[in-house]
Amino acid sequence: MSNELGLVIGGEVVKGDDGTYPVTNPARPSEVVLDAPAVSSDQLDTAVSAARNALANWSGLSIEERSALVRSAAKNASARVDQDDLAKLLTKEHGKVLWEAAFDTGTISAMADAFSPMARDALSPRVLGDVGRGTEVEWVPQGVVAALLPFNWPVSIMANKVLPALLAGNTVVVKAPPTCPGAVLAATVALSEVLPPGTVNIVNGPDASIGANLVSHPDVDMVSFTGGVATGRAVMTSAAQRTKPVVLELGGNDAAIIAPDVEIDSTLAGAIFDAAFVTSGQVCMAIKRLYVHEDRLGELLDAMVERISGEVVGDGLVEGVTMGPMHTAAGRDRVEEMIDEAHTRGARTLQPGSIRDDDLGAGGYFVSPTLVVSPPSDSRIVVEEQFGPALPILSYSSIDGAVEAANVSSFGLCASIWSRDADLAADVARRLNAGTVFINAHGMSAMDYRAPMGGWKDSGFGLELGPEGMREFTRPRVILSHQLPGS
Repeated sequence: MSNELGLVIGGEVVKGDDGTYPVTNPARPSEVVLDAPAVSSDQLDTAVSAARNALANWSGLSIEERSALVRSAAKNASARVDQDDLAKLLTKEHGKVLWEAAFDTGTISAMADAFSPMARDALSPRVLGDVGRGTEVEWVPQGVVAALLPFNWPVSIMANKVLPALLAGNTVVVKAPPTCPGAVLAATVALSEVLPPGTVNIVNGPDASIGANLVSHPDVDMVSFTGGVATGRAVMTSAAQRTKPVVLELGGNDAAIIAPDVEIDSTLAGAIFDAAFVTSGQVCMAIKRLYVHEDRLGELLDAMVERISGEVVGDGLVEGVTMGPMHTAAGRDRVEEMIDEAHTRGARTLQPGSIRDDDLGAGGYFVSPTLVVSPPSDSRIVVEEQFGPALPILSYSSIDGAVEAANVSSFGLCASIWSRDADLAADVARRLNAGTVFINAHGMSAMDYRAPMGGWKDSGFGLELGPEGMREFTRPRVILSHQLPGS
């Protein structure tokens, strides 16, 4: 693969008119991974115009015709993943370990296969018959959709937005994450090789104004954004100027409650670790607060320390490395500041893992996975979203107290209760203030794509996944047919 990738505008792969900028390796920041294209304002307008021009023909196809093209395009993208080693590219530009990058880049075809039958069910008109009249509810595409991507799982989140939007009859302009655009650009090129020109486009660049200009563009009809709360609020404010709909999947401060009846062993510790530390903790639906009964705190700490002791942080391409660096220096600094603040205020900090010796002098954004034990309830690492490999562990004396503490948050993305008592788990699940509540599981690997996902409170607005998420890319139109008087 060339060190320079292009934008996709109107079915053509083009260079950025504003030149290129360097994308570097978080494990070795002095290493330039690729020269990323920087879109100009004129090119952004052209991309939106291309999507607008392609809309009538694309939306005019049947669901079955769109589905066949989307699945073929996704298959082409998955083939490109293997052909061009996109997983290795993603590890270099993002930092995540290779197996995770392979999963991130390799899911497009399977997602298309899963979403396509869902589209037929979700978007079929609903007909209501009655004497003397008929009512039909149909789902009309929003139009041109702007899809703004985060850095943490860029390719799979791109597919999670673009595929349902296309199946629903929309055309799309994607904005790549500027700090790791390479794999997304390459995957979008592969999609565009099969889809009609202008159906899917992608823009990129280092300037934050690109996203703002795309959101506020008068020919963009809907915005789907995944990212931080502050940016999400700015997106919503900008979109409101033209009353265009938005779907915002924002941050989380997910609480997990371990009930007193749970056996604390290596299996539980492994499940908690995976849910909290995947992608070095840089996942919105990761466990970010862990509550355990005060009598079981010691047991849990022993199990978690043993689980983490074998973790090796370093270059994600190196065999034996189990956790990559943080994606940015700012992210590393933020989580380290939170750990230090909690420690200064009396919390214990445990770091049983290690950083690979050969990576120590490379200047990478490494943070060893950290347990922050009994921090003050108003400390930053409890109140804010750390978005890094640091897990606060807090004790409780009663389940009711744990639920109350879990719900004291401005976020409401996900939560979980872990218990052998099905009745207790069901009761607690219905008292947790979150859009998604897991029982005896948590996080990405526990999701069900057939069900909608959406945050409460500061965690977002609108839905993704499931038939409800598919319909977010449409507007309902109701057609009421009545007989003429006297006929």
